[in-house]
Amino acid sequence: MQVPVKMEYELGVQTEQRLREMGVRSVWETLDADYYYDTDSFQLASTQTWLNQHNGQWGLILAEERELNHFQSGDTKKSEDEHFEEKKSKIPNSSPEERSDSATGAVLIETSSNKHPEKVMCKSQVQRTSSDTSLTYTELSDLYTIMSHLSKCLQLHLTHNKMQSMTMKNFLKMAQIQMYDSRTRTSTVKYSLPGGFSLVVERNYRIPIETPSAFLMINADVLSISSELEKMDRLCKELGLKPKERSIQTIFEACSGHVDIFNS
Repeated sequence: MQVPVKMEYELGVQTEQRLREMGVRSVWETLDADYYYDTDSFQLASTQTWLNQHNGQWGLILAEERELNHFQSGDTKKSEDEHFEEKKSKIPNSSPEERSDSATGAVLIETSSNKHPEKVMCKSQVQRTSSDTSLTYTELSDLYTIMSHLSKCLQLHLTHNKMQSMTMKNFLKMAQIQMYDSRTRTSTVKYSLPGGFSLVVERNYRIPIETPSAFLMINADVLSISSELEKMDRLCKELGLKPKERSIQTIFEACSGHVDIFNS
């Protein structure tokens, strides 16, 4: 009887180099990423509109101004600020040359042809309005609704029937909308190693300081678990992997279910 054995490690500094030296190549790779779109002149951002795609799903974030009550409680204002920051996090960060003007919320970009900074609306920034207004957000996910709103925003003359039969790719081409930025959330790469072992490396780009995780796996014979673990330990050292606490997970699957066993 064979059971899958899985050990979790931290990826070593030299691990990927040693994989290349061993002639090991990845068998598959997946990316979880966000892609951001606008026109060359940033027409969408100038109207507080942001188009993005995540895992094949399109989304359009719309921001609208609304009047604030001057007698709001402190808790209410704090809640709205937290809401603003959460939504703003969906927009990519500005480039190193950009910085925010704290007085107006506009973006300043230094230009070589002008000694003075020029105030322009940047596609990757959400602009604060005056203290008397706040921004509320709506996110559209239906393709027809997205194309319909973009058509109005960009003043495109498209009929209902034409939009119904149009793909998003064709719409973007006609509207001269293109991808201007992307942000990878996570990536997963699987390697096939000699001796029936597999190595899966997972990276979380949302936490840059986090060390990537590496999972070493094999389908081992129940009667030779000890020897398989010894092989796994030798391979771990060869690849320069760093063991984690609670690193060994052996899963036994039977007809009646499965049992998880953890050894520290």
